[in-house]
Amino acid sequence: MIPLHIKHLIYKEWIKTRWYATLGLILTFAFSVYMAIGTVLTFHHMDSAMYYSMLMTGNISLFTALKFKYWALLVALLIGLPQFLPEVSHKRIRLTLHLPVDTTTIVYSTVLYGLILCFAVLLPALLVVLVTLVAMFPAEIVVPTLQTMLPWLLGGITGYFFIAMIAFEPIAKFRFLYIIAAYFILRFFYISYGVGNAVTVYPLLLVITIVAGLSVLYTSYRFNKGAR
Repeated sequence: MIPLHIKHLIYKEWIKTRWYATLGLILTFAFSVYMAIGTVLTFHHMDSAMYYSMLMTGNISLFTALKFKYWALLVALLIGLPQFLPEVSHKRIRLTLHLPVDTTTIVYSTVLYGLILCFAVLLPALLVVLVTLVAMFPAEIVVPTLQTMLPWLLGGITGYFFIAMIAFEPIAKFRFLYIIAAYFILRFFYISYGVGNAVTVYPLLLVITIVAGLSVLYTSYRFNKGAR
């Protein structure tokens, strides 16, 4: 049973983000369909055996056709910025943090809502990509492709955590330092790993994502206490 305070909190978050989520859903779905059509046309304009051979040898990249690399991060920005920045810039978040619920529950209810919304926006596009891959390519191509795409999704999650962490930080100079750090850390998720080779860095990327998620609680605590 979800407490009434949390239901009100989630509804408030929905009011702030619904139009951005709708825009993101339309754009990502439309672009994924465009990508799928382009991939199918390329496949049929070339000899299939030659196309598979070029993919397997790395002479061409399937990701050039997919253009999926930064989708999750862009959606995180589209949802996270309007969700957190107005609340913090106008200090309205202080009222939220003083609800009769502990701070951790409030913060992570808000963050969990944002993550679920990001996944909901991305899900139709992900399904289009998955169906296109499975329908057109053998498992020897599909599996390494999906393995290479996972860090991009983790990058979107981590980027969303960083947005929340930076928004909650009460001191401007620390916010600037966090932005710089976030930029360089997120680059690890988007290094051009060889197809399928990204599995070797999964543990590191997972640790970064978890630490970024925990950092939200730290800066929200500083914000709530009025750190200077």
